[in-house]
Amino acid sequence: MVDEIDRIILTELGKNARKSSQEITKIIQNMNYHITDRGIRHRLQRLEKNKTILGYSVMLNPELIFEKINRTVVLKFKFTKSTTELIDRLTKYVNESQFCTYSSRLSGDFDWICHFVFDSVEQYDLETNNFLNKFSELISDYRSYESNLIKSSPYALYGEEQIKEKKIQVYKILEKIKEYDNLNERLQATVENLVKYFNAKFARVWFVDKSEEFLILRFSAGKYKNITGEFSKVPIDSLKIGTIVTTKKPIVSNDVMHDHRIKYHDWAKKEKLKSFAGYPLIYNKKVIAVIALFSTKQFSPSDFEILGIFSEQISKELTGFFEAKDFLSEWFISNNLETISKNNIR
Repeated sequence: MVDEIDRIILTELGKNARKSSQEITKIIQNMNYHITDRGIRHRLQRLEKNKTILGYSVMLNPELIFEKINRTVVLKFKFTKSTTELIDRLTKYVNESQFCTYSSRLSGDFDWICHFVFDSVEQYDLETNNFLNKFSELISDYRSYESNLIKSSPYALYGEEQIKEKKIQVYKILEKIKEYDNLNERLQATVENLVKYFNAKFARVWFVDKSEEFLILRFSAGKYKNITGEFSKVPIDSLKIGTIVTTKKPIVSNDVMHDHRIKYHDWAKKEKLKSFAGYPLIYNKKVIAVIALFSTKQFSPSDFEILGIFSEQISKELTGFFEAKDFLSEWFISNNLETISKNNIR
């Protein structure tokens, strides 16, 4: 139960989340309420415990974040037997999303509104694709509008230190794989370092075969090191990694157990997997391979962005290697990448 003093406390924290209990005490005392600093702190503890206060955020100056990508999205729903469950999942998504600053149910022509803030167009494109795939069964009409921010609600900016740390990790991986002249060792080192630096459960690389009909698993690290088995040869027109090849776009998810693009939900649940990130490796505007990793922890938006940068760098590294060794022509002539599979580390 929230009383009048609680409302004043919440109002003051809404104006400035850094306001101290002593400052709030003075404001309330000036309103002729008899309360001590200890009483205010006790109320704050109660409001946090009963989840009236879920957290503390900053208020941002819109003039200082004008370079951010602001999008307002309105949705119209399909109403089916599963609509209630899907709306619950949408509610969970917006509550957990680091991009969403505001979300509300609507009455009228549309059923839902969200406001998103992104650091880059690439980040916007990636998350929009993820969002539409995630809720395709719920959405009948999706409209996105560019927004000119006048007033900003509290939201969390991605720490520069966090992004800097991730970039250093990418640099370390790239430097590590440059130590190897052999392509097999270079690619195996890539997946091993992805597991190490991004806390992945396993990471893998599939190459497109000569017929361009299948993806052949060539390198794997983490829990699953063997490159034989069910996913050793995957048709390009199936599974998420095949979609990456056909669309030339990455697929990412922080909800593997419910994402319809992930085929084996029971297996994901058994392995306690939460996130997936898969990226195309491109040579001469053509996808020649897919690099992918699963994790039992959710990836942050900065993780997805940095992994995207990493995959681009790996493409460049492989391009340089192919050209230097005149390897690519040999690869296309030989069937099933036999020349690079002989010394695979399993």
